Amino acid sequence: MRQAWFGLVAVVLAAVVVACGAEPRPRVLPAGFAAPRFMLVSDEAQGPLLVGGDYGLRVSVDGGRTWQTPIGGDEPVLAATAVGDSILISRGLTAQRYGYSLREPASEQFAWPFSDPVMLIAGNARGRRIWAVTTAGGVGLQYSNDGGAYWWSMPAIGLCPRPRALAVSPQGQGRPERLWVACGERGLFVSGDLGVRFSPIEGIGRALDVVTSRAKIGHVIVTMPRLAMTRDNGATWEFSAFFAKRVGIDPRNPDLVFAIGEDGRLYASLDGG
Repeated sequence: MRQAWFGLVAVVLAAVVVACGAEPRPRVLPAGFAAPRFMLVSDEAQGPLLVGGDYGLRVSVDGGRTWQTPIGGDEPVLAATAVGDSILISRGLTAQRYGYSLREPASEQFAWPFSDPVMLIAGNARGRRIWAVTTAGGVGLQYSNDGGAYWWSMPAIGLCPRPRALAVSPQGQGRPERLWVACGERGLFVSGDLGVRFSPIEGIGRALDVVTSRAKIGHVIVTMPRLAMTRDNGATWEFSAFFAKRVGIDPRNPDLVFAIGEDGRLYASLDGG
């Protein structure tokens, strides 16, 4: 079933990406979502595309051709991530969970165990580790290794004071994930010790958004707003001719990339960006 759905999605996206020659054909985003706070692709066979922000949540299961509002999705949302078997969203001081299909109602809202609102969250689909960033009264980094049941405050030494985006990349069995942070004009930062220390990545002087691939170790995409891609954890970079506000990678296929262009419309790539 998963392979059949992926084949269907690939066919749909081929029509999105190719119009006249090699020129991409964008699709229109829902009203109010030209600059969403986040974009991600759900780890579900149909691969729903999710965007969220001040206007709430919107979902597409056909590569952005049509959009729906998930049940309870009209309230503003600050951040979202795939973790364990669900999509966790932050509404500031509270959170909710959706199933990966995004068809069923979300869980009841529950309070974060922090006094400050959660502005960014990042985790791994099918994994248990989550990081949460709070910025009220100074940046704070919280970490959970059990899906959010218990949390620890991390030192976050070297982390920029105003992170813009957060992403986690797997590093293989027995190795801790890398935590990537887009820090705007300060560039791109990374932690290899679960958020104890952060260091800047050379070659990326500006980072507005960052996403990683669950399916391919070391594959990271940054918007500067020009797209920059690495397949070796930042040792080398490739630079696209495309400029974007937000970007998302399919968790099963690292070559399937969505981006919101500077014109506020949705684009797709079948070759990793």
